[in-house]
Amino acid sequence: MSGRVFVIGIDGGDYDLINKWIEEDKLPNFKKIKEAGSSGKLRSTIPPITGAAWSSFQTGTNPGKHGAFNWFKRKEGEYSAAPVTYNDIAEPTIWQILSKQNKKVGVIGVPVTYPPAEINGFLIPGLLTPEKSDKQSYPADIIDEVREIAPDYKFSPKEWTRGYDPHDWVNEMLDDIDNKVKVTKHFMETREWDMMMVHFMETDQVQHFMWNYLEDDSINWNPVFDIYKKADEAIGRISEKLNDDDTLLIMSDHGFGPLRYDFHIDTWLLREGYINFRNNFGTRFKKFFFNRGVNKDSLYPIGEYLYPIVNKIGFINNVLDVASNPLLEQLFLSSHNVDWKNTKAYSHSEIGHIYLNVKGREPEGSVEPEDVPKLRQEIIAKLRELKNPFTGKKITSQIYEGDKYYHGDKVENAPDIVFLPDDLEIIGKGAYDFLSHKIVNKSRFQTGHHRMDGIMFAKGPDVKVNNSVDAHIMDLAPTILYNMGLPLLDSMDGMIADGAFKEEFIKNHQVEKISKDELDIDTDKDGGDDDSDGEMKERLKGLGYVS
Repeated sequence: MSGRVFVIGIDGGDYDLINKWIEEDKLPNFKKIKEAGSSGKLRSTIPPITGAAWSSFQTGTNPGKHGAFNWFKRKEGEYSAAPVTYNDIAEPTIWQILSKQNKKVGVIGVPVTYPPAEINGFLIPGLLTPEKSDKQSYPADIIDEVREIAPDYKFSPKEWTRGYDPHDWVNEMLDDIDNKVKVTKHFMETREWDMMMVHFMETDQVQHFMWNYLEDDSINWNPVFDIYKKADEAIGRISEKLNDDDTLLIMSDHGFGPLRYDFHIDTWLLREGYINFRNNFGTRFKKFFFNRGVNKDSLYPIGEYLYPIVNKIGFINNVLDVASNPLLEQLFLSSHNVDWKNTKAYSHSEIGHIYLNVKGREPEGSVEPEDVPKLRQEIIAKLRELKNPFTGKKITSQIYEGDKYYHGDKVENAPDIVFLPDDLEIIGKGAYDFLSHKIVNKSRFQTGHHRMDGIMFAKGPDVKVNNSVDAHIMDLAPTILYNMGLPLLDSMDGMIADGAFKEEFIKNHQVEKISKDELDIDTDKDGGDDDSDGEMKERLKGLGYVS
């Protein structure tokens, strides 16, 4: 049996980009691991969004089972949405499974682990952890130990916005990676562990906002490479602390590529007549200005101009704060202006989800349940014909019925229509509010966004050498358990990535499965109640996941 397993999460790690730099001898630690082990592409969830992907990683199941279909969940009895948290994951996580089998676990910075619940070890949550929360680690005093080692430790990088010096921002993230490595090495040395994981968000953020630097030959600086190089150094520093019989796994939740256009889903549904507004003075006033281009999207350039001045006096933290200022917010159309009793469909997500306004399911549903199939096919047919006016290309042919594409106990919460743009240089925007009067416009805020293929690099005594292997993000939890000689949950959808293991190891290790009941796992994460929805939404906005 192998020794311990250490996992490094490189958020948004892109396979093609990394391999290009490996071939150019620019990422020595990635290269070393590739030559000494197995590597390949890691397929993400559809759509490839952080909330869904990291929940699938933790559980080895599809969103229809764990319940996180994107970054937002619909609130019961409302049309508003709240960010997904660890408490919302309806399937056992790998941390719980290992803890129930008396394995020591350490988790540092993984998304969708806030609020932290009890495990057999320690857990420092990642992205969206509120700065003022009293639930910043399990056990509660672990965060104090972190602050002693790295006083400037961040749960996720500071949001970037135009007007903030890019060199300063990148240098700050380089320091953040160093801090996380310090913390990680400290716990590797001072805690007993069977599996430990650390996650780096910086690779994701630099690609979201500075992908354009990769494409502009006139700029003599590559911030994306600088962050990847620092991540490569982090891999090397962490690897030094591993034993010869330990297994190292490096993975990402999705890949990356350029972003050029935004498809405003709710605006399209409005223009097609599936959304209708209330007929009152306030709504008519907002609609008048909306149709003339006065909307959140139009205020971004103003925010970029004002940012350097007003940020110094603490008035805003981000360009998007201008468009989201409570005073200006009154000018913009939102879900509060929708006539729900006369609305048939709406979107509550990024990239590509549409919900039908079904009677008996939505608070003010207008669509009879028996009319759902016909209406859904009507919208799908229109989606298939929709073109990007800038390129003339059809936006999507990859369209699914949510209750057929996903499966599991939570499928009733799935969107009725799921679509993935054929070319992810355009993505759907529709988490909340009506951002633009145009159906498609050029992306203003980001220059890069997610792709379906992330990375998987593995090295260890039982891993094949210089080997190519592809897998799905759901495969990693069962693969880790198998590598540790432990049974898989029979509810897992993922498969063991057995192509990564030596034949002798597979021959001598039968696959065992066990049920949640046999392990006595309660799917209630028991991370405690949390009332930080507002702060989490602001973080998602600033980090570029919603607008």
